[in-house]
Amino acid sequence: MSESGGMPPQRHIEHHGPQKFRRRRVVLYLAFAALALLLVAAAAAIALLAVLRPRDPVTELLSVTVTGALPRVVPLPTVSVQLNLTFLLVVRVRNPNPAAFRHGPAATSLYYRGAAVGYGEVPAGTVPSRGGATVRMNMTVQADRVVAAAGIGGLVADVVAGEMEFEARTEVPGTVTLLGIVKRGVEARSVCRVVIGVADVSVRRQECHNEARL
Repeated sequence: MSESGGMPPQRHIEHHGPQKFRRRRVVLYLAFAALALLLVAAAAAIALLAVLRPRDPVTELLSVTVTGALPRVVPLPTVSVQLNLTFLLVVRVRNPNPAAFRHGPAATSLYYRGAAVGYGEVPAGTVPSRGGATVRMNMTVQADRVVAAAGIGGLVADVVAGEMEFEARTEVPGTVTLLGIVKRGVEARSVCRVVIGVADVSVRRQECHNEARL
């Protein structure tokens, strides 16, 4: 028997070694490519969410004007209070979103000593993207509710002190639709404390806080 006839064939092993190496390299390339695509998709999703996230509209009380007659207590024939006050509130709604803010009827409620004494509403409208709109509301203070909230004694005490403090709460509910696919309901709100001078029926102090609810 010759030496060449006794050696196992090597041709088959040498033929498959490079193929396995190439397959491994292709699998690694595909894995890296899939990972890169996943990272790009995640970054795109984060960027899209940041763009599509609705931002809070902001309400701002520009001015408060009060007109009318200062409170008078009439003792005869029965004790009664004569009060004729009308509030004019000018509120600005700012929309920071890249889409229009469509709001329903905007409403303002007026409170005295925690009780509602007046109400005003304006029709629905639209605030343009990254723009603003001005809303004007008239409210007449209801004398009977003022007396019910404070009582004759409390009202007389405020008149003697020379100031009456009211709270105006404005609510502007609406929706923002971004890219025609993301629609979110938003309610812009402001709460303003307004102090009225009894002698001259003028605004002496005002302080507002704004918020929004998604």
